[in-house]
Amino acid sequence: MHLPSIKQIGTFLTDDIRNMSMREHLGYWIVPAAVLALLISFYFSSIPALVTIVCPQENWEWGMLENIQLLILLTILGITIFAAVKKKSMLQRLGFSFLTFFTLFVFLEEIDYGAHLQHYISGSKDSLLGEYYNVHNQGNNAKIFKRSVYGIMTLIFVIAPFLSQYIKNPILQYLIPKPKIFIIAVLAIAADLIPRLLVNFKVFEDGGLGVNIGEFSEIVVYQIFLVYLIQLVFEKEWPGITQSKRNP
Repeated sequence: MHLPSIKQIGTFLTDDIRNMSMREHLGYWIVPAAVLALLISFYFSSIPALVTIVCPQENWEWGMLENIQLLILLTILGITIFAAVKKKSMLQRLGFSFLTFFTLFVFLEEIDYGAHLQHYISGSKDSLLGEYYNVHNQGNNAKIFKRSVYGIMTLIFVIAPFLSQYIKNPILQYLIPKPKIFIIAVLAIAADLIPRLLVNFKVFEDGGLGVNIGEFSEIVVYQIFLVYLIQLVFEKEWPGITQSKRNP
């Protein structure tokens, strides 16, 4: 297999971007970039009321930054449930069922199994589900999970889209996202680097997240998986489905 050249990769990407509709441009990068710019501006504004919208000092998990992540996760959860019920292929239904439970797990981890809501309502930080162990905050798990996710993202959203023409397996073809998803991967990198650099180079004073400054990039991480899921559920056909519809 001959790997594509830089020129070929650029051609794949630009051709796909040229074919994007305005709605896709809005969903892929314009609206997310605008939301991130607004959140980052509020966070570094040093205006308490604006900083609180993004990162409340009592518990930053109550802020807009965290709640946008939860909203995206709930959207992903709704789509996976829909796909698990509606898709024709048993393998597809099993795959989306797994994604449903995995997304629910991630959502519960993000809200510390109800502890954030309990803290907001009563002032107590105990979980609504009683004793719990937040897996991703135990030991060094958060760093391990993030590195694993970034590795998976690199493989799926940066490398795979430009190798699709060399892969003949129809299931892998279905699973490979369209090259335009690369735009969101670049946005995720920017969302991670920009706030860190602004703090590290002391351009602005940190608004309160501290070591959790990477929360800005988590919005885009969840967004890219949402867009990928939309491609799989609504834009791409499972191998054999189209043919079977034409030839019942």
